[in-house]
Amino acid sequence: MRFRQDKKDKDRPGFEDNAAAAVAVAENNQLMLKDDDAGEGILAKATATERPAVQVKVTNEVESAIGMRTMMTALVAGARMRNRGAAREKADYFDTQMARLSHLMSRQQPDRLPMWDGHNLANNPSTAEQLLRLQPDYKLLYNADHHTYFHLHTLDPKAHLLQKKEKEEQAPHRRLFQQVVGNTLTAAFGLNVMRKGETEAGEVITEKVNLYDAASLRRSRFNPFNPTRILIHGWLGNENANMYSALLPAYFNLQNGNYNIFTVDWGRGAIADYITASYRVKPVGQVVAKFVDFLSQEAGLRFEDLQLIGFSMGAHVAGLAGKNVQTGRLRMIRALDPALPFFRYAQEKERLTSQDADYVEVLHTSVGSYGFDRPLGHVDFYANWGSQQPGCFWLECSHWRAFMLFAESLQLTGLQDSVFLARGCPTSEWQQLTRLHRCSQGEGANETMGGDLANATAEFLARRRGVYYFPTNDQPPYAIAVAVAVATQNVGPKGGTNK
Repeated sequence: MRFRQDKKDKDRPGFEDNAAAAVAVAENNQLMLKDDDAGEGILAKATATERPAVQVKVTNEVESAIGMRTMMTALVAGARMRNRGAAREKADYFDTQMARLSHLMSRQQPDRLPMWDGHNLANNPSTAEQLLRLQPDYKLLYNADHHTYFHLHTLDPKAHLLQKKEKEEQAPHRRLFQQVVGNTLTAAFGLNVMRKGETEAGEVITEKVNLYDAASLRRSRFNPFNPTRILIHGWLGNENANMYSALLPAYFNLQNGNYNIFTVDWGRGAIADYITASYRVKPVGQVVAKFVDFLSQEAGLRFEDLQLIGFSMGAHVAGLAGKNVQTGRLRMIRALDPALPFFRYAQEKERLTSQDADYVEVLHTSVGSYGFDRPLGHVDFYANWGSQQPGCFWLECSHWRAFMLFAESLQLTGLQDSVFLARGCPTSEWQQLTRLHRCSQGEGANETMGGDLANATAEFLARRRGVYYFPTNDQPPYAIAVAVAVATQNVGPKGGTNK
């Protein structure tokens, strides 16, 4: 029966024409499916081979800028529409803006701001244009090249010291700032309380030297034949950081106080939340490297006379500067309690390492909290086992004790009875030293922490290797007598000997 029905259908007029048309439609559909599959394959291949758009880290400030700008646009437009009496349009516009804001924030990863490509621009030009307008705001928030400043400090021993009354009249706002902020934060992070202008040896002349401005360098008192030191503050610091108020007098009160001391002011980047400031360490380090190259090319800076001294985040800035210097190699970096949070697991190219200079010396005073715990340099000194410092009842105090100890070490010439005498430990036992306050005396080497080391030879620096620990007093002067230091180092944390 089926055969007969098929035969009748074939004998029906027009059957062949209809069958041919059906076959043609089927073939056309197959071709369209193949084209679609091919198109999808080409698109997938192009997407796979297309290089991803440049990604820029987002800070809290940028996210705030996105939210504030979008919301302000919505509010202003809503106010205009209310004045026109267009209630319906106002509701529609506000809904549109809120949906757009939700879309923007949903497309963002927590730590990235997308750079929109042509495909996204075509699909949603208004959203893309809004983000493109916001991108310059990120540079306006902090641009390391434009917002990092360098101040040269030199000593004029012939000038008369400023009177105490004049000092108080010059900086009343600083005293008010101290009262408002409080002593704890100020002492911990160096918040703008430095009093410039004098030391016991004479008056300190401060001049601003601009990067790539050879005229400002020539007008300054920079002397390429004098030792040069570049000091770098950490988080929440600026040109008046407490680190500078401690180290500047210490250098200028030395017997040979003829130093070129530059203080780096990256306060526009450092005075922010910690995560934001940590993102700015790398560009600041690159700018400091450019400044070192600038001094070398324009003024004949000698690298053997140069040292970089960085505190907290500033220690990593110094390390990144050493990585990026082009005209030579740094001879020495002095790292004062390098910052730990967000740098512990960072790649070596993004933090301080022993490869950043010929000699890297690290002082640890708050390991595990604000300061780095593991050894980072050629030689690492752990004051009081590296953590809780005597006389400190809060972690911030132990953190800033680093530059206080280093400042005092500059005044110790080795002729006094009191020095920071440190006992050597095997480098592999740094965890026992910091956690258990225990160190085997297998190596038994002694070294003194700190000092300027201006005349140190390469052979002397080559011997300063490994991990050391030393005790201190709980108040200035922190250095203790040599005999007491040796006796203290031979006693364990609970009174037993370290063997």
